[in-house]
Amino acid sequence: MSSDDTTQQQQHSGTSATPRRFIHTREDLELFLQSPAKRSLQSFASALGRACSSSGSYEYDPGAPLTGLGPGMASLHGSLRAMAEVWLVELPPDVTAGARFGNPTFKVWHRRIVHRSTAMVHSMLDQQETYHDDGVCTDEVLQRCSEKGYRAASTDDTTTTTTNPTRAKLVTELGVYLHESFGNAVRLDYGTGHEHSFLVFLYAALQAMNVRPNNNNAAAILAPMALSLFAQYLQITRGIQTRYMLEPAGSHGVWGLDDYHCLPFYLGASQMMSSSTNATPADIHDRRLLSELADSKLYFGCIQYITKLKTGVPFFESSPMLDDISHLPSWDKVAKGLLKLYEGEVLRKLPVAQHFLFGDLLPGECSVVCVCV
Repeated sequence: MSSDDTTQQQQHSGTSATPRRFIHTREDLELFLQSPAKRSLQSFASALGRACSSSGSYEYDPGAPLTGLGPGMASLHGSLRAMAEVWLVELPPDVTAGARFGNPTFKVWHRRIVHRSTAMVHSMLDQQETYHDDGVCTDEVLQRCSEKGYRAASTDDTTTTTTNPTRAKLVTELGVYLHESFGNAVRLDYGTGHEHSFLVFLYAALQAMNVRPNNNNAAAILAPMALSLFAQYLQITRGIQTRYMLEPAGSHGVWGLDDYHCLPFYLGASQMMSSSTNATPADIHDRRLLSELADSKLYFGCIQYITKLKTGVPFFESSPMLDDISHLPSWDKVAKGLLKLYEGEVLRKLPVAQHFLFGDLLPGECSVVCVCV
């Protein structure tokens, strides 16, 4: 069953927690733009960036990606790691397919996340419930949580159920946000709307796990989520983009940064505001520094990925907007501009926003309570 068919079937299932579309017309979009839902999502994105830019709060280490995560998010990290390490190996592209875009094996890949998202979300909630009272989790606990998530994503376990109706609704809603984060199995495309769904998933997951960032703990909670989880998310999305030749949704994604992504550039620029390095926006043109920082600095990793894909073309031609951004005087200016770009080219664009889904954790009736600071 395709993701569109699944979503359509779920929308008519009568389950109030199942996310639905509410934005169909430009009038609907205007209502959304004035709604608490839109303000909450923009506030959440902004809070993630502020957390990344908080000096001394968190330093992302790709060699220790679980550091700073809560137990539920450590489980999610394990699930995402399995999707990158196992699924792409087990489901190679169909070499007989002749289309330039959209390898048909992606339909199988996407069907797998629809089927396994329930177990992955259950694992995330289970680990949070088990360890949330322990304060700062030890490395051993976080590793255990990650392994639970890894197993949930690696096996076809259809026995994961619950008799708790509240838990069942949470799992249903979060599961839809999760599998909508990885492209469309009918159009065989991926774009900023799917990336936005991953942001919604993280926003809703915090509510489901009753994690409420405030002025005292926001940086400690949100920075590891933003940097470690988005870094792992990119390992998957780059894999499906290249292996299954997914078409950029909306023709050119966010129309200028790269063909598919927006938020990682914003989070990466925010990270550089608190970085111990002295790198400037112009240093993306320094190949040595680009290679040195790509693994630990999200922005430089995004730039390096583009340069590897678009070889033989000058950067100012392949990525004119990013080239223009590199001439800005500070990372603060870059981050502020990219947050405005996210609002303007994702939240305010009907071709993107018409696919947004809303449920109990993110109501479309404009009654969201913001969990951000």
